[in-house]
Amino acid sequence: TNNKELVSNSKTQTIYYSWFEEKEMLSYSAPLLTEKTFNKLVGKFSQSVFHLNSTQILSATMEGKLVVWDIHRPRSSSTLLNLPYIKACKLIHLQKESITVLTTVDSYLVTGDIRGNIKFYDHTLSIINWYSNFNLSAIKTLSFSKTPASPPTEKSNFPPDCTLKGDLFVVRNFIIATYDATVYHLTADGTKLEKLFKEPKDAICAIACHPYQPLIAIGSICGMIKVWDYETKKYLFSRVFEKGLGVQSLTYNPEGALLGAGFTEGTVYILDAMSLESESPEPFKYSRTSVTHVCFSHDSKYMATADVSFTVAVYMVVVKNRQRVWEYLARLRSHHSSIRSLLFGVHLDSNEPRLLSLGKDRFLIEYNLIKSYKDHLEVLDIHRTDQGSYPTCMVWYPPLTKELFLLICNSGYKVKLFNSTTKMCR
Repeated sequence: TNNKELVSNSKTQTIYYSWFEEKEMLSYSAPLLTEKTFNKLVGKFSQSVFHLNSTQILSATMEGKLVVWDIHRPRSSSTLLNLPYIKACKLIHLQKESITVLTTVDSYLVTGDIRGNIKFYDHTLSIINWYSNFNLSAIKTLSFSKTPASPPTEKSNFPPDCTLKGDLFVVRNFIIATYDATVYHLTADGTKLEKLFKEPKDAICAIACHPYQPLIAIGSICGMIKVWDYETKKYLFSRVFEKGLGVQSLTYNPEGALLGAGFTEGTVYILDAMSLESESPEPFKYSRTSVTHVCFSHDSKYMATADVSFTVAVYMVVVKNRQRVWEYLARLRSHHSSIRSLLFGVHLDSNEPRLLSLGKDRFLIEYNLIKSYKDHLEVLDIHRTDQGSYPTCMVWYPPLTKELFLLICNSGYKVKLFNSTTKMCR
């Protein structure tokens, strides 16, 4: 209730702030707390809150303990030497599990721990109730409704608390966020847990926009692909792949019907863009390293990938039993440094696809798809793009002229135009 006091903490220190409006001054107190203070292991701090009595601060630790701080508020703060401060007065071993969340609601102190348990204590730190049967991951955040819980009626189904009286445990509804990036809503009346959504828990390394619809696909190292409508900001559908498969690259085909996905351990999936179901019975596993690039040809007859091992692989559509199926064609370790760009283009005279790769080794390589066959990827030509600097990316220049150009950027902050046929710099 005092909006002029604030508490925060790092892993090793709790800091108490006090704002003096008449002096426009913010004072703080950050006493050092070590294992020698109580001659016991304290642990790393996780979260701090003001006690319900407002005369103390509680800091939770990863050892399952609470540090109790007394707030000393001098009656007069007329001098700089007479400012409020905190002092550690007690160390309480509250539970065995590491406490990751500490908060207050109504007359309760609430903790969330590393095993997914949520516990409620009164002002004396006596346990009142807990939730431990939800099989949650470690608790990251607890957020209680602003609306107070309604008084129980005959139709209410609040659980009894764990005191000797066994009174009904009436608490506000609340949101639970866990370390595996899942968010739940708990309705206290009836103890109903609802899973709201699950987000990627690891880094997002891949993103692709649908060519015609306002859809965006996002891939994470945790193996999740989520598709959103970026106009309405609504989540549409997702797929979580088996453990060990981290999404590294994504791209839609020109029609927007397929989504190519490259994974961190070398697997390649071709997915239906609207369901994320696999188009092939089995994924392609022709690489042992992370697939960094995926692209489709303009007619969607070819798909190419590049991996960390400087290798380009090509897949193509064939007709079997009157059905179009994807098959592996060939792969080639064509570069001796990381591949920075992989592009399909079009031969103007024949409308056939053409494939080019650009490596940090400064080589621009075009492949001959017509003369390539099973396990043999034919190289059409190789050209050096730079001398000192190395290329960083390559895109097609807009078709504003009769000539087709490749736009190449390098580490020397230069942008160069190359004729796509002669590979000469403009």
